[in-house]
Amino acid sequence: MDDEPLPGERAAAMASAAAEAVRGLNHAAGGEGIGLPSAAYDVLGALSLAASRLGPALAEISRYLDRALADGILGCDLGDGPCFAVDAAGTFLDDARLHAASLAGDLSAAQVQIASLNALASLKEEQP
Repeated sequence: MDDEPLPGERAAAMASAAAEAVRGLNHAAGGEGIGLPSAAYDVLGALSLAASRLGPALAEISRYLDRALADGILGCDLGDGPCFAVDAAGTFLDDARLHAASLAGDLSAAQVQIASLNALASLKEEQP
C-alpha cells in the first residue's frame, strides 16, 4: 500500500500545525509568559514574519481554484455550478492577503516601537 500523502494533505497538515503553534503561543504567552521586553520583541518579529508568509499560500489557493474551475474538475454540493463559490472565495482570499500584509506591517511597526525597551528590574538585580 502506498503511504504517500494525497495532493494537498501536506499543505493541510502544515496549516493545522501552524494553527496549533499559535494556540500554544497563546498559552505560553498568558500570564507571566512573556516576561521580558526582548521576548515580546522576538514574538512580534516571528509573528510579523509568519503573517508576511501567508500571502503566497493564499495566492496559491486562489490559483489552484481558478485552474481547477477552468479544467472543469470542480462540482458544487449545492447543485449550482462552482463558478460563484470560486469567484467569491477569490475575493475573500484577495482581501485576506491584503490583511495579512497589513498585519505583518503592524506587527513589525510594534516591534520597532519596543526595540529600545529593557527590563529595569532584572538589570538592577544583576548589578553588584
